[in-house]
Amino acid sequence: MFKFSSIAKITAVSAVATFSSIAINAADRISDFSLVDHEGRFFQLSRNSDQQAIVLLAFDDASRDARRAASKLADIAEDFADQKIAFAIVNVTSESSKSVIQKIAKDRKIELRILMDNTQLVAEELGLTRAAEVVILDPVAKTVVYRGALSKALAEGNRSERNAGSYVADALTAIVAGSDIADMQIASVGDVIEFPVMVAHSESLSYANDIAPILEERCVTCHQEGGIAPFAMSSLQMVQGWSPMIRETLITKRMPPGQIDAEFVDSFHDIYHITTEETQKLVHWIDGGSKSSDDRDPLMEIVYAPVKWLNGEPDIIIDIPEQQIPATGVQDYRNVMIPLELDEDIWVKAVEFEAGDTTVLHHIIAFSYGPDGVNEFEILNQGIGLGAYAPGNELNIYPEGAGYPLKAGGGLMLQMHYTTSGKEAIDASQIGIYVWDEEPERQILGGSAADLDILIPPNAGNHEMVASKKFRKDSYLTMVGPHMHYRGSDANFKLVYPDGREEEILNVPNYQFNWQKTYDFKEPKFLPAGTEMVFRATFDNSSNNPFNPDPTAEITWGEQTWQEMFFGFFRYVEADTDAASDGE
Repeated sequence: MFKFSSIAKITAVSAVATFSSIAINAADRISDFSLVDHEGRFFQLSRNSDQQAIVLLAFDDASRDARRAASKLADIAEDFADQKIAFAIVNVTSESSKSVIQKIAKDRKIELRILMDNTQLVAEELGLTRAAEVVILDPVAKTVVYRGALSKALAEGNRSERNAGSYVADALTAIVAGSDIADMQIASVGDVIEFPVMVAHSESLSYANDIAPILEERCVTCHQEGGIAPFAMSSLQMVQGWSPMIRETLITKRMPPGQIDAEFVDSFHDIYHITTEETQKLVHWIDGGSKSSDDRDPLMEIVYAPVKWLNGEPDIIIDIPEQQIPATGVQDYRNVMIPLELDEDIWVKAVEFEAGDTTVLHHIIAFSYGPDGVNEFEILNQGIGLGAYAPGNELNIYPEGAGYPLKAGGGLMLQMHYTTSGKEAIDASQIGIYVWDEEPERQILGGSAADLDILIPPNAGNHEMVASKKFRKDSYLTMVGPHMHYRGSDANFKLVYPDGREEEILNVPNYQFNWQKTYDFKEPKFLPAGTEMVFRATFDNSSNNPFNPDPTAEITWGEQTWQEMFFGFFRYVEADTDAASDGE
């Protein structure tokens, strides 16, 4: 809901911020928003509805006033530690590196979480104008209830009052007591926050030259007629009609789906991603009214010919027998056996899944078996086997010179999981297999860092689990992928090398069950013998999790989506050519 554009909001607040006091409209509505903090953890305003208030401090490390305010805010947070009030610092510069902000936090001894607003879109949304300024938000009503100085010592105005009390503490005391906050709120000292991108975009954005190319590159693949998205971005008029939703999905980081930290985007194949600059352009264009003065509509010129197989025509196409899915009811996992009738051994270099009915198909994992039939021990040590399908993860690619063996006389065992959609359905999915002409140098191996001993208490909002695997031989890590269910909220992989060095290799700050991916490295990572891969994930079993089926339930391991799993899948090849098992 937008009462007026962010540009107008910033201009209006800036105009009055030069006076010693400002009047704040308690009904100053804001949009829901999301940010990632300096530790890679996700924050979303609407997922804090159990809090009475959210206190945010605008921070720029170059500002002495902001540094002073950060220290004072920590004291206030300690005073209100037993209340339902959340405190955070918002870095309002364009800095996007977690390591840079982590160093600032260490050097300045800042223990509060630092949210990184590298697009500055949240600062615009909140009407922040100065480093050291504070806003207090009502996370349920999504309103600003206080905007101004943290204390008299950090306020513009009468110097004789500079050592007096805290405006923010007074406001929080009123909130806790259910009382009204003072209407007149004092403007903060602090360096003026510059918004150069917003100012530049206020006059320069062209729909045809700036906006449509972003939509074509980042969105139209799914947002087309017959695509998996709920609407087609087929024209300016369509985009204008959906612009409020587009803005909401961008500022909450809901789209593109399955986002990972920007620092890892270039490490993997086929990552859903949108840049800081692209996000700024789209939101500013929408805030400006989604206008166009161009005489052409590039979206209407797109002739999109859907490609069935992303990796080209497969060497082998397997038709999975049709599966009947009832309208309602719990669906047990189905193990579908498919003999391949191979006359000779083959080596697979990629596998792709073509989902038949995406409304009911939850996942497929393709395990293999040899001429002697299914061996349960071998299946357990295959990780995700030949490959896996989940929404957003159709193509599985192996690195150059590596392959997965399929034995003559053997076949595939497909683990298939369906969810009902309210009407009967028939799923007729396919698997495409791409084959090496010659035996590759190395065999793809797989495994998982996992823990089946899951016990998540009712209403637990931050239940963390950790599992690890140690590699006994020099190896190359080729893929990682987290798997949890509806309560999974974030996921992280790091490597601990034998010399004690640690390296983060993937962070998924907002894990989305409906958009699961495996992450194939462009360049496999060398792991000296003794390297440990550590998989950490957090589960949110609280009512703040919009996907949680039942916050009151105690959650254990199980195959159904209302139960939980905790798997950090991986693929690797050994540095030499001798095959062996995965890890310890």
